[in-house]
Amino acid sequence: MTPGSHILVTGAAGFIGRHTVTAFHHAGHQVTAIDLRPVPTDLAGRARWRRGDFADPALLAEIASGRFTTIVHQAGNSDTRAPAGPELDETNTLGPLRLADACRTGRTRLIYASSHSVYGTLHHRMPITEYADTDLSRCSGPLNPYAASKLALDQQMRTRHPTSLDWIGLRYTNVFGPDETDKGPMASILTQLLRQAANTGHIRVFDDSLTAARDYIPVEAVTATIVQLATTRLPATAAVYNLGAGCAVPFTDIVQWCARLNREATGRPLHIELVPNPGAAAYQYFTCADMTSLDQVLSARPALSAASVQARATDLFETFRSCAPG
Repeated sequence: MTPGSHILVTGAAGFIGRHTVTAFHHAGHQVTAIDLRPVPTDLAGRARWRRGDFADPALLAEIASGRFTTIVHQAGNSDTRAPAGPELDETNTLGPLRLADACRTGRTRLIYASSHSVYGTLHHRMPITEYADTDLSRCSGPLNPYAASKLALDQQMRTRHPTSLDWIGLRYTNVFGPDETDKGPMASILTQLLRQAANTGHIRVFDDSLTAARDYIPVEAVTATIVQLATTRLPATAAVYNLGAGCAVPFTDIVQWCARLNREATGRPLHIELVPNPGAAAYQYFTCADMTSLDQVLSARPALSAASVQARATDLFETFRSCAPG
């Protein structure tokens, strides 16, 4: 696919969606963006914006007609506290499957957002591969209905479209970066702690999480990877891939980063408050993506490390400092 191709981004007003629109716009592609929310004013000129549901029959008919080269599906309910039921199933599983059917008819590549949460608890503090998602010796499986809805989509895609559709599911780890503030409690814990430290010099950490470690990936690395996947002739499609940094950063390191950044900015020590974890049973204490599969099909994807994650965290802290009240 060459610059000038027509990309449809769903969930385009959301955190990753906004960055996806910008990445394709800067790469020279024609972008149509759809979301239930209003058009972000700063992105109005970067896409042809439409307000509506990604599963609207009229839009699905457009996709089936072959109008778009690639669909990047970022829409969905990302609330890990959402209850199980028809609404969650429709938004995260059944609607995307109808979207996939339309892409198959229109011969359109589909890249959709899945989640590292499908693995649940990792029984060994080691990176996990995509096909270990049902290996109960490696992981518990979904810990909440949101994760179950994402795993159901991945499994249905593997079953229904093994060869007939050009598709890629991406299991994001903890995506962080600027413009994430509208996610509230669903924002990456790294973003939440950096914002707290920058704005107040005070962070709150679950008292049982100091031994935890997670895989964090900057949002620009996610969107750069998506652009490459949309514009590269791949040796294999019809697959789910992990998308993370491939390394787990301990919470103690993040606390130390926050303390150092706060001290350098203010000359004062960071106040750290340990609080009870109300959702311990559904909490992922260790996440780490095995990136071998994606590296085999996309060797030029952005290289990441704990050091590069720390560098981007420092940039984000400075962004929050510059916008802090007072």
